[in-house]
Amino acid sequence: MKKTLVAVAAMAVVTGAMAQATLYGNIDQAYQKSTTTVAGVQTANTTGVASYQMGGSQIGVKGEEDLGGGMKASFLHEIGVTSDVDSSPTTRQAYVGLSGGFGALRVGKQYSNAFGNLISSDPFGATGGTGALYVAKILLGNQGTSGDNPLRQDKAIQYDLPSFVPGLRVGATKVASGTDTTDGSDPKTGDSTGYGIAYASGPFNVGFTTDSITAQDIAATSVTVTDSSKTKLTTLALGYDLGVAKVTFSDSKIMNTGQGVEVTMYAIAVPMGAATLMASQSNGKVVLTAGNTTLKGMQYGANYALSKRTTAYFHANNSTATTTANVVTKVKGYGIGLMHNF
Repeated sequence: MKKTLVAVAAMAVVTGAMAQATLYGNIDQAYQKSTTTVAGVQTANTTGVASYQMGGSQIGVKGEEDLGGGMKASFLHEIGVTSDVDSSPTTRQAYVGLSGGFGALRVGKQYSNAFGNLISSDPFGATGGTGALYVAKILLGNQGTSGDNPLRQDKAIQYDLPSFVPGLRVGATKVASGTDTTDGSDPKTGDSTGYGIAYASGPFNVGFTTDSITAQDIAATSVTVTDSSKTKLTTLALGYDLGVAKVTFSDSKIMNTGQGVEVTMYAIAVPMGAATLMASQSNGKVVLTAGNTTLKGMQYGANYALSKRTTAYFHANNSTATTTANVVTKVKGYGIGLMHNF
């Protein structure tokens, strides 16, 4: 056994194999409290230790290989773990790619351009009770061929054009769901085509994405889609760093046959030494032929950097959903936690 390990180590030194692999991840734990009321009646009250206030705990490995001639091969495999209870790990991302003068190509499960665009404008990132992703469970959850699409897209081919203009990124995505079409009549449910463009220069950044998804249900709504219908998802994000604060805006919409979800968000992040104060206001609606539901949410909190890799935080949220029949659902909550990146 020892001889085998020595041989493998020697081979790695000689060939350079494994030299470019990087292990990374994070652990997030928080004390959280959340209450839900419907028409004035409390329906849920949860208090305890939980994860996923700042970001889902994960462990991953990534790396690249220089193929010569300006071309590189890359890979990434990222596993999501639930750090507060015993559970099975899940694949967050797993892809392989090539990059060079032609641009960059990645194949596998990976974050969508829409998701990346939205979190660029939300100081709370991909989590929290409100913010741009207050409706993450509605807008970006329970979609497509997996519970992540189009947050993380399964079976995706992503291509980024070469950067002809500094700060400009243009990309396209094709999701091939693999739906059986033996007789030629079945729809390729979950197949999608998307495009994204983003530009950043100095303190300013802007991004826009659009996706067209075949026969795509819209989570948390009663929208019934047909086999041949197309669900349209668009996102717009803007940001400007004033130095003393960064202000951001986002607008997102997912619709099918005139029904779906629309959300806008305004946010601000104020750095104060090791601390960053944050707040966001979200407004939206679920649009249905049977009537609309109005969505409102506010999130506020602070992150405190104990080091470059460890952050203590306090996040709180207050959101409401009001139907045309004036049935009001309210959700309030907060989390006090610690997150470490490695």
